[in-house]
Amino acid sequence: MKGGLSAALDRLEVTLDIAIAKMEAGEAVDDAAMAEAKGRALLELSRLGQLDKGRPKPEGLPDQLTRVKVKIAREQVLLGVRLDAAALVSNLIADALASNEWDGTYSPHPPHTSAARRAPR
Repeated sequence: MKGGLSAALDRLEVTLDIAIAKMEAGEAVDDAAMAEAKGRALLELSRLGQLDKGRPKPEGLPDQLTRVKVKIAREQVLLGVRLDAAALVSNLIADALASNEWDGTYSPHPPHTSAARRAPR
């Protein structure tokens, strides 16, 4: 039977696996539910970390921590892609609205701001 720490890491892995699979498949992700699940996992892990001080660590914990770290890194990359896409779409919409409202009073061309507003990565 797995200890509390390993079981908590297993639950976190499942949450990460679900989020990664949905993002890689281009499916909708319930960001609020994922944030809540990850928040619960973080709280559980931090509580278990306080309780487990000085106790021997479960066998296989380093491998499990490495897997979780790799999954978190993969999810971070996928979330970055989603944020970049959202920024691009919002900038396109803002530019379209600005062009639509432009009446030529102060400049000969409507402003092009997509590149300027885009946050550097």
